[in-house]
Amino acid sequence: MLPKDIVVFLEEARPYDRRLAIAADIAASWDACLIAVFVATPLRAMPHAYAVAGPAMRTLLDQHRVRVRDAETQVRERFEAMVRARGINAEWRLSESELAEELMLHARYAGLALVPPFESSPEPSMTVRMAEHVIFGSGRPTILIPDEWPAGRIGRRIVVGWNASREATRAVGDALPFLAQAEAVKVVCVCDEPDGELECREDFGADLCRHLARYGVQVTLEQVDGGKVGPVLLEQARAFHADMLVMGAYGHTRLTRLVLGSATRTVLCQASIPVLVSR
Repeated sequence: MLPKDIVVFLEEARPYDRRLAIAADIAASWDACLIAVFVATPLRAMPHAYAVAGPAMRTLLDQHRVRVRDAETQVRERFEAMVRARGINAEWRLSESELAEELMLHARYAGLALVPPFESSPEPSMTVRMAEHVIFGSGRPTILIPDEWPAGRIGRRIVVGWNASREATRAVGDALPFLAQAEAVKVVCVCDEPDGELECREDFGADLCRHLARYGVQVTLEQVDGGKVGPVLLEQARAFHADMLVMGAYGHTRLTRLVLGSATRTVLCQASIPVLVSR
């Protein structure tokens, strides 16, 4: 069954147009409702906001509200034009001062979430925290879309990272609507990463290929002996000219910080193509 609602997160502080167009194209193809969540930059994230008080704070708040309203109006007009052009049902939401945990809830009431890509930075931005919480807390499949990825080019050639784990199994199941419509799919098994995040057995790649073939998926198998999983998957995607990578997401919490598995972090931080991940 195809998802009947898709949520796309649009941040005020970074490019959104292509991510929005991709989400609208998927919604039109699946006859799904498209939900756009416009994430306004919170006042607390603005430089020097913490040092302002009294009348100056009221002025700053007023300026902030005007800026958010103007930015929202611009993005909403673009959103409404896209959904009208495609004839799809749509819903608009404004997120102001919501924490990452609250933003995650928007994804829980949708069949698929589209978010901005990760950033390779020592201090995670709101984008990184939001994406992490959606991936690891929403229970929904999530696609990270690079800011400059062209609309109309997604899900034709797909690489699947496979290790027969629960996370990878969930990702393959969630990706079936894309896999069934793809022109070509390559399942990649990597044997074996020293940290034990992924493990390998000779026959489970072939088992998955037989499973996917029953859904009409045009699939081939590549088994790679040795190497770090993350870099291998990225290189396999590049060589295959893939426009989507599918994988399970691995991570655990350590105090208040989410610690990603090495392959997961490598792919999410370095991928230059859309990545569908499930937890």
